[in-house]
Amino acid sequence: MSNKNSLPIGLAIGILFPVFGFSAVYGIFDILVSSGLMDQAASGIKSKRMRTIILIGICTNVFWLRKYNQRLTDQTLRGVVIGTMLWAVGWFIMYYSDLYVTEL
Repeated sequence: MSNKNSLPIGLAIGILFPVFGFSAVYGIFDILVSSGLMDQAASGIKSKRMRTIILIGICTNVFWLRKYNQRLTDQTLRGVVIGTMLWAVGWFIMYYSDLYVTEL
């Protein structure tokens, strides 16, 4: 049985779970578009809808942050936080120009 207070386990959760969260949210959006409940949006990694879906996928780590925010799981929590921050920094770098650069 693996140690419940482990930085590598927390890091794996923090990095892998947003991928599953992104896939679930993307699938839900795709079902809503195909059923006609949601309009088709511009596709591509730089679209507003994709930016939102990726951010929601990253935010699915909140569940794990709450779960491991207890006694004797501080290393696992640290791993989840590191993984979440890596995703957040990557998201910020990818969409910085869309969010903060304005044309004069």
